[in-house]
Amino acid sequence: MALSIACYWVWLWALPGLLPAQNVELNVIERTLKNGMRILMVERHDSPTVALYLRFKVGGVDDPAGKTGIAHVLEHMMFKGTQTYGTSAYKAEIPLMEKIDRLYAELDRELRKHDSTSEKPDEAKIKRLKDELAAVQQEQKKHIVTDELWQTYQRLGGVGLNATTGADSTQYFVQLPSNQLEVWMYLESDRLANPIFREFYSERDVVHEERRMRTDTSPEGLLWESFQATAFQAHPYRNPIIGWPSDIDHLRREEVLQYFKTYYAPNNLIAAIVGDIDPNRTLALMEKYFGPLPAQTIPPRNITAEPPQRGERRIVVEADAQPRLYIGYPVPPIGHEDGYALDVLSQVLSGVSARSRTGRLYKSLVLDKKIALNVDAGSSSSLYPNLFVFSATPAQGKTIQDLEKAIYEEIDKIQTARPTDEELTRVRNGVDASLIRAMRSNNGLARTLSSAEHLAGTWRFILTEREKTKAVTADDIQRVTKKYLTEQSRTVGELRQKPGAGGGEASGNAPSAQRWEEAQ
Repeated sequence: MALSIACYWVWLWALPGLLPAQNVELNVIERTLKNGMRILMVERHDSPTVALYLRFKVGGVDDPAGKTGIAHVLEHMMFKGTQTYGTSAYKAEIPLMEKIDRLYAELDRELRKHDSTSEKPDEAKIKRLKDELAAVQQEQKKHIVTDELWQTYQRLGGVGLNATTGADSTQYFVQLPSNQLEVWMYLESDRLANPIFREFYSERDVVHEERRMRTDTSPEGLLWESFQATAFQAHPYRNPIIGWPSDIDHLRREEVLQYFKTYYAPNNLIAAIVGDIDPNRTLALMEKYFGPLPAQTIPPRNITAEPPQRGERRIVVEADAQPRLYIGYPVPPIGHEDGYALDVLSQVLSGVSARSRTGRLYKSLVLDKKIALNVDAGSSSSLYPNLFVFSATPAQGKTIQDLEKAIYEEIDKIQTARPTDEELTRVRNGVDASLIRAMRSNNGLARTLSSAEHLAGTWRFILTEREKTKAVTADDIQRVTKKYLTEQSRTVGELRQKPGAGGGEASGNAPSAQRWEEAQ
């Protein structure tokens, strides 16, 4: 079996905390199966382990109107087992699940009358249907082996088993001893070929509770959700990935199953395998387990484009919480030539790494002026135009207005006090440091390769991005700042403390701009 191997040498010079003048060889073996499944492999024998990523090219942006959150609910359901695991008697479950679906459809029709002005719900009927549902669900539980997939991976020595749903993709990942690679292929291909969405309605309630904890009872979560919905008025990035409450409540099992059949196809899937592997054997096994999965016709993404913003937008959320500020500006998607300068701008402002104290914003607003407790700026990689976001918490005795004014002054200062050679050198070194950190970790490299392959169309983008980012000049930064960070295009979100409220703890954990990974 012929393999396509791309070999690159990346030279990293004298970085703090790294060995000087070290070079890293990145041998990526790439293959596309006949059914369209894309496979990226990196062979490493540093330890007898392997990192495994499955990235589906579907996410919250694909949720249909009225069914927001369906991609995230599907992610949950993929852990509920198949015809062969997660059950002690699959055939006995079939009529029970069908009955549950019928009862829920009838219950849903009655519950929707609560929102109607022309029909009144029959409360007695609602109670009867809920009681019947509970009884049938209890009967099905007799045949369910709870969390069998999780327990199986634990017995195999797996760590980090999880999944995340982003706006543009959904990913499943785990790290295993390399001698368990074939078992992973069996388990994962089985849940693509024969998934059973058992316990659907109770799991949907789990998702609703997750939303309640992360958003509905979280002032900062509510602010972020409102901020997104204000900044985007047409594009589906305005919708929360977890879904709007009423949409979650009315999702049905057959709808999620159809969504799975539409998008969870091998020709919509990227696998990244990094670690202690034999590439030829690995490819042969991938052909054996994933090759039989049939390709599907993936619907084109007919995404509504966000129209140009004609003026500043503002949103205020009142809560008994520490004040918080978001300022967002529309910026281009990944791969746009201006994106490299915007990325460098974010690092000049915020520093070259998470919790860095080397950026202009921290030095000015936190240390010198003592206006902010924390402040950050940046954007995330995405398929469609997104936001360059400033997030900050005012210091004790300072107002949101003080903080907002100071941020605008720092933006203006990019024009009058252009980035220095020292700042640009720090960013360039940081680019190399970030890349080598991702490459050193099997898990980090699998995540990075699969993300770049999806978002940019090729994993090689992580290398071309490095070169183009390091070529950014101070003139480039001034140009993109003037072009994108304008008063007319900005959206401002404020978490305002209710009158008389004591306020909660300051939060520095806003939804962060991550370069290569999606929010959960």
